[in-house]
Amino acid sequence: MRKTFAALLAGLWLLGAPPASGQPSEGDQLISDIRLFTVLTAINVAGYDAGYLSPSDHAVRRVVREDLKDFQGPTLERLKNFFQQFKQPGAGETLAQYLAFALQCEDPPTFALRASLPTDLPPDVRRIRALSSILSEFYHEAEIEKLWVRYQPAYEKQIERYQGPLIEALLGAAAYLRFSPTSRQTRSFKVYFSLLGAPNQVYARSYQGAIHVVVQASKKPRIDEVRHAFLMHLLDPLSIRFAEEIGKKDVLARFALFAPALGEVYKSNFQLLVTKSLVKAVETRLDSPPGAESESRIQQALREGYILTPYFYGALAEYEKQPSSFRLYYKDMIRGIQLRREAARLQATKFTPAAARPEPAPARPRLSKTDKLLNEGEGLLQLQELAQARGKFIEALEKSGGRNAQAQYGLGRVAILEGDPDLSREHFRQALESGPDTYIRAMAEVYMGRIDDVVGNREQALVHYRRALASGEPTTRVLELARQGLAEPFGRPDDEEESEREDEEEDDEDKEEDEEDP
Repeated sequence: MRKTFAALLAGLWLLGAPPASGQPSEGDQLISDIRLFTVLTAINVAGYDAGYLSPSDHAVRRVVREDLKDFQGPTLERLKNFFQQFKQPGAGETLAQYLAFALQCEDPPTFALRASLPTDLPPDVRRIRALSSILSEFYHEAEIEKLWVRYQPAYEKQIERYQGPLIEALLGAAAYLRFSPTSRQTRSFKVYFSLLGAPNQVYARSYQGAIHVVVQASKKPRIDEVRHAFLMHLLDPLSIRFAEEIGKKDVLARFALFAPALGEVYKSNFQLLVTKSLVKAVETRLDSPPGAESESRIQQALREGYILTPYFYGALAEYEKQPSSFRLYYKDMIRGIQLRREAARLQATKFTPAAARPEPAPARPRLSKTDKLLNEGEGLLQLQELAQARGKFIEALEKSGGRNAQAQYGLGRVAILEGDPDLSREHFRQALESGPDTYIRAMAEVYMGRIDDVVGNREQALVHYRRALASGEPTTRVLELARQGLAEPFGRPDDEEESEREDEEEDDEDKEEDEEDP
């Protein structure tokens, strides 16, 4: 029963962190998106002028604004007032919140936010959530679909411009770290192209284990910046997986406090600082500049506050000589950090003064201890580190006085992967009793419906699917799952064969890691 149950539901656990709405097919990673086009058209009409008509600004922005210069729809004043109300101190912050909104909302015409879990919406998106209803009306009034059809070819040209060099850079980075280009983690990296925002900007936002990078117009393709986001995406999960080992080295974090040019987010998050230091070392190894130039880059990163870059640069030279994947090498590399040696290096370092234009910090909302545990649990679940994920969810549950819908929901998905239908059903039942969140309610019912289908209890499965539809959850993806369950039982023979094939592929991909650390 365990093998059959796990095989049938192996793909379902990922539904706990659904992909961003509006994406093309799963395999597409260079994307033009009507949601971004609509949101940025709206704010341009409302008064967003940053970078407009600058040398790197794209012609499409000027033409779209020209097309809508006489727009007088009922939403015009509402858009203008909304834009002014939520204008941020910096133009970059103003744009970033709208890009984040676009990547978190449903397709037109609703533009409803995917508010699936309490921690899903970053603060900058949460504060502009009322934009959905205005945007839905603006989409119709301004006939956005016609404009999109007209200008989408310009977006496709932008993709063609990036495609060759960007794919080469990303494949090179994945190959260096010995990550499979077809792995789930590699495929979850998406690059969106925008022509209506201030040029020469690259924005990276992380959502439930996937990362979405938005590239604005520029004279020269921003390949290095996209590759940097890709490396952060590949390597940051390893800092979660091996948090205990990293924690043994965090005495070094105090040296980062004396680096004026280092962003505050890195000073307060040693795991993130470790990843950033490692990425800078990997980039230097990938670019292979002459010896003196490499040393200069490494020392510059050190002086800026990325305190472990010199150590990682040397450790990578050793990594290149051995056959294991980087995922297997990582733990020993962290263990190899010698605290006294690194402390001596840092004591002798003269840090760079604060830059006039500091690097923008990654958009990471401030979370409570409980929410942080829940997020860590979700990340570990994505990595299929089941014991660690369970521990995080249990700790979050304890901090919540034994009542937390998201923690119970996470524990239910852990139990699914461990092949325990009775335990998973109990956790989902507790999730339903612990909170009113419509996404958790709907998905818990879907899971329980599929469990009943797997064990042959079709009548009870139908009850769960109907409850999912009646939950009030607006997310299209969730409603489709419930309707699929009503239409036909989950776990038919062809579904089972497909799930087993996917399971075998994942087993092959992780075989080396499983043998190393069972």
